[in-house]
Amino acid sequence: MHIEKYIADKITSLCEKRDISKYRLSQLSGISQSSLGRIMAQENLPSLITLEKICTALGVTLSQFFQEDNLENLTEKQKEVLGIWNNLSTNEQETVMSMLRGLRK
Repeated sequence: MHIEKYIADKITSLCEKRDISKYRLSQLSGISQSSLGRIMAQENLPSLITLEKICTALGVTLSQFFQEDNLENLTEKQKEVLGIWNNLSTNEQETVMSMLRGLRK
């Protein structure tokens, strides 16, 4: 798969999971609709800075963006937690992380 297709497909998938329109993604990321449109049409490859802005708007890290969905080695409970986590907003993820850190002590 070409990297342009992978990036466009991944952005589309994350937008759908988070119920974010391309217009809203443009607003959240600060990237113009025309630039985002060219990325989604696989006409342009985004710079690292642009891709990082998109990831931030979608609530994922660059590492998570490129991570393959390999869930083979996870238990059912781990898969459930990961599924819930992936559907949380950035603020919700921060709240959960604070709670988990508190439980460690």
